[in-house]
Amino acid sequence: MAKETLLTKEGFERKKAELEALERRLYQEIPERLKEAKEHGGGDLRENKEYIYLKQEQEFIEGEVRALRELLENARIISEDELRTDEVGIGTRAILEDVETGAVATYTLVPPAEVDLLQNRIGIDSPVGMALQAHGKGKAIVVQTPTKRVRYRVLGIERG
Repeated sequence: MAKETLLTKEGFERKKAELEALERRLYQEIPERLKEAKEHGGGDLRENKEYIYLKQEQEFIEGEVRALRELLENARIISEDELRTDEVGIGTRAILEDVETGAVATYTLVPPAEVDLLQNRIGIDSPVGMALQAHGKGKAIVVQTPTKRVRYRVLGIERG
């Protein structure tokens, strides 16, 4: 039996859209491009670099599709009732101030499957995520990063 994966509703929808896009590439775009590569390359397919590249891409995407399908089949969407705003937890957005520099940053705590550092979506299992959990507005936390210790103050908590 596969392991249950927690996802926020937004994260589930994002993963579902990602799966649909990959399936479109896998079942529509790549077969068309493979056909064209066969026609243009002629002769021995083992020497057709475009065809070889597309087959490798196809294999990679097949693996990604399998993984996403399994993740979505075993997903449990976190209900709105489970999201709190009185303390930081999964699915909440924490507004933090670096006590030393005064810099303010906002992070959304998400399950590991939804981490997206470019969108400031950090995992509950990350150093900052673990330090933040169960702390309320106004609380100070200390996070050990690979290079130093950082002190943050929780300025606010919102639903993610």
